Amino acid sequence: MYAGCKNRVFIPQNKWGMFLVRSMTGYGRGEEIEAGFRFVVEIKALNHRHRDIIVRMPRELAALEDRARRLAQEALSRGRVEVFVNLETTEETEKHVRVDHALARAYYEALQELEAAFQLARGRISAHELALLPDVLALEKQSFDLERLAPALEKALTGALASLIRQRAEEGNRLARDIGVKLHHLKALALRIKERSPGILEDYRRKLADRLEELHQGKEFDQQRFYTETVLFAERCSIDEEIVRLQSHLEAFMEDLEKSEVVGRKLDFVLQEMHREINTISVKSNDLQISHLVVEAKSEIEKIREQIQNIE
Repeated sequence: MYAGCKNRVFIPQNKWGMFLVRSMTGYGRGEEIEAGFRFVVEIKALNHRHRDIIVRMPRELAALEDRARRLAQEALSRGRVEVFVNLETTEETEKHVRVDHALARAYYEALQELEAAFQLARGRISAHELALLPDVLALEKQSFDLERLAPALEKALTGALASLIRQRAEEGNRLARDIGVKLHHLKALALRIKERSPGILEDYRRKLADRLEELHQGKEFDQQRFYTETVLFAERCSIDEEIVRLQSHLEAFMEDLEKSEVVGRKLDFVLQEMHREINTISVKSNDLQISHLVVEAKSEIEKIREQIQNIE
């Protein structure tokens, strides 16, 4: 099913009417025949931080280049896009050969001058001999009615763009599914970190109590100081806020991945925020179990980062 209107590029949709996440790489081809001419348009797209559209077409069609570029810009938001336009004739067309009379006359007079200067035997110069001299004969370039050909070019380009977008959507769907699996793993890791978080304070309280007991050898010690140290440590190592923000970023990432808009840059930003929270958790927790979970979470984030670089 497709969304679009006349003279617009059709954008693939899923069954719920939502636009699919699209990758930035792909290939598309379109073809259109009009008035004895065939337009073949090929488009190659690669990753790029911004939108960079390059149009390559025959010099005779240069006046249509801006029109082709605008159509591509309407359909594509990011990526390095190369548009190749090829024009072929489908019917035999009348050919015209132009004779440069002035140049032929100049050649003829120059040859006569050579005969006189070097006292060469006079001979008649044939038309065939003159025709062999450079630029005396030239095949006239075919003229194009650009206004008549412009709609055919647009149809071929629209077809190529639709083909490219379908391919980008298919690849984007595969990326989204794989990223979704990694996000669920990250959510599970965040939950395990959250479950482990209360144990950090209990472990510290127990170790501190054991250490004080060892130092004082059963004698009484300042209980108030003990509780104060425990509270200070609890404040320093609390990662509750970071966990809440991390879980919030994960939910936002999942929602953005399903939105009907260009989300590549936004996903990259959200992923940076997730990485920042993970780093803070690692620094504040000072716990071996959480450190292992953090390493695993960072690995998943890096894998996702590589994938979203290809999302439009």
